[in-house]
Amino acid sequence: MSSEPATFTPAQLDALLAFLPLFERPGYSFGEWQIQRGVFPFWAESPEVAAFIQAIHREQFIAPFDWVSWAEEARRYTEGGDEALATADLDTLRKLITAYVRADRFSEGTLASLFQNGQITAVLRRLKQIRATMIAE
Repeated sequence: MSSEPATFTPAQLDALLAFLPLFERPGYSFGEWQIQRGVFPFWAESPEVAAFIQAIHREQFIAPFDWVSWAEEARRYTEGGDEALATADLDTLRKLITAYVRADRFSEGTLASLFQNGQITAVLRRLKQIRATMIAE
């Protein structure tokens, strides 16, 4: 990822934010663990979560950068709750989502945990705050 923050259109951010009301719905199931004999357990995400993951790729929110070296910073935002996320800018949110998606490739269940504990929804709420400061297209 370059040192210069990426520019996103309001429409690109809106495509991601379209999932927020659903993810905030009380009792919404992001997916469930599948346990079958003779098969490693795996997380089967809901169709909407699968669509969200496709959208972050389609809208180019996933960024190429050294996310492993950035892991300590990601942990600060992930474990710091709303207070830590309140300081995150758009570039930081992009790095967080990228780190989460990449980490899930190496440790299946990372995304499941982040959806279920509310972290992805919290990142989207912060993204909504940033989006509100942008001029509408």
